Amino acid sequence: MDPAQIIHPMGEIDAMEFLINKLAMTKTNDDFFDMMKRS
Repeated sequence: MDPAQIIHPMGEIDAMEFLINKLAMTKTNDDFFDMMKRS
């Protein structure tokens, strides 16, 4: 699933919290983008 499809229906604050939580789970940008592609 495209990450934009997950984030689009969320409100601004919910989307930012979602991204911050996902970023906290990864060490590098590459890891983050790989994880988002698999979501």
